[in-house]
Amino acid sequence: MIAEELGFAGVALVIALFAWLLYRAYAIGRQAARLERPFAALVAQGIGVWIGVQAFINIGVNMGVLPTKGLTLPLLSFGGSGIVANCIALAILLRDRLREPPLAARVHCMSDAR
Repeated sequence: MIAEELGFAGVALVIALFAWLLYRAYAIGRQAARLERPFAALVAQGIGVWIGVQAFINIGVNMGVLPTKGLTLPLLSFGGSGIVANCIALAILLRDRLREPPLAARVHCMSDAR
């Protein structure tokens, strides 16, 4: 549907936004791992894998290179419980991001350690 209405530019934009979302999920996971919060790191990276694999499968099905699985495109396709689950996953991801200390506090703590 996106390709029919917006063409190549729309498809490229959607794929780029999914790539950015995956990059941010992994960055949040790496930051949590650096702060020695392994559960938050695994949750963030798991959410990134979940959304990435679901998007990859949906895009592959729409291109005709993968068999149909019935997965919706995260955050774009209509699906009552699917969109709710994706929004909850992103809320958990944002919550993990907000739990890390502000940059000024991290710099201050690092200077006290010396």
